[in-house]
Amino acid sequence: MKAKKLVALGLVGLMCAGLFVGCGSSGEDSKKSEKDGITIRLLTRMAGTSPQVDIYNDILDEFKEKHPEVTIVDDSQSDESAFNNILSTDIASGKMANIFRIQGVANLSEYIDNGLLLNVQPYLDEDPEWGGGFTEGALSYYQVPGQEGTYAVPMESGLIGVYYNEDLFKKAGVETFPETWTEFLSAIKKLKDSGVTPIAMGAQTTYMAGHLHDQIFYKWVGTEAAKELGSRDINWTDPEVVETLQYVKDLIDAGAFDESAAGIQDNIAMSEFQQGNAAMVITGPWNISTFTDPAETPVKDSIKVAKFPYFEEKPEFQNEDMQTLSPYMISGKLEGEELDLTIELVKMLTDKDAAKRYAEECAFLIPRTDIDLDESKCEPLFIKNMELGGTSTGIGVDVFDFDPLTSMQDRTRNSIVSMFTGASAEDAAKEIQGEIDNAK
Repeated sequence: MKAKKLVALGLVGLMCAGLFVGCGSSGEDSKKSEKDGITIRLLTRMAGTSPQVDIYNDILDEFKEKHPEVTIVDDSQSDESAFNNILSTDIASGKMANIFRIQGVANLSEYIDNGLLLNVQPYLDEDPEWGGGFTEGALSYYQVPGQEGTYAVPMESGLIGVYYNEDLFKKAGVETFPETWTEFLSAIKKLKDSGVTPIAMGAQTTYMAGHLHDQIFYKWVGTEAAKELGSRDINWTDPEVVETLQYVKDLIDAGAFDESAAGIQDNIAMSEFQQGNAAMVITGPWNISTFTDPAETPVKDSIKVAKFPYFEEKPEFQNEDMQTLSPYMISGKLEGEELDLTIELVKMLTDKDAAKRYAEECAFLIPRTDIDLDESKCEPLFIKNMELGGTSTGIGVDVFDFDPLTSMQDRTRNSIVSMFTGASAEDAAKEIQGEIDNAK
């Protein structure tokens, strides 16, 4: 697909001299003058020297050529702390950047009520060529309970799935990756009996255990249930939620992990998978470059990717998936020409042409279904990850992303890890719910 050609617009028009008040102008000149003095400020994490940042800056430059009368101020930060400091100041003042990001959706309803976030649904609907190309699950993530509309344009995604060693599976007598939970448990037993660790797990780095539970949670109760936990419509001690924790315990009891998993860090677990000593690992697309590098992964030719298995009893959640997901949000304070130009820039940053460049040049995925990829420019693992992620009907990141209590990240993960050292699912559920009850 050929890139769209953008024609630079020159500054055209007659200047009115001196202090004369009634200076006339044409209608076209009047429209152009409305853009004079408009500043579009961006606060994203697209900063630094990575290939994806280069593409982002190219698109900003194209916009500047198209609208030279508009000033672009890019306050984007690669450092998380620096970014959060600026964002916190903006939120406190109510003066948001035109384009910004808030990670997670726990407190978005409050920001919507305060007019800080624009509902982008009307703009998605009125331009189906652009708005109709996003995946259903990515958009639904930014549809906030109690609010009408969609409150972000998704700009990055990627399935957090199960990367597996196909050769180890076949040696254990498992010909295809299991699609259902029952098949998964059977494969784990065969892998364990063959002498390999079924799933690499470094629970000392708690996010790994947390991501395991996230996968199970979304397949058992769906991504909307995470929002219900955050809004307190359901509790961690409710039977269906406890069951999600019990399934983690079932895997532990089935010998799915190294017996020392609770004391292993993530880099050690990852190395076990890369060296062919473990058959599976749960991770995201950020590790694809590592898995395709023979120096780091000697078994690279055997590595495949699949979705986490679903539960036969819950087929409706088969495509409820965990993904990494990041947004462009638009200030709810904008109006007129400034709003129109901001929407135009967001479209340029996220349309199918931009998505094609990002995917082919740096394995960075905008969650669209209409990307015309030249597959010869992409790693097969990336293409498969993209295909699988495109089928997600519901998307969640971490379950705690929907919770207004910031302490829930550590509380949920630490309680899940406690099951690796003997705690029951009921114990873990009570401990997590206790964090919420004590904060009331």
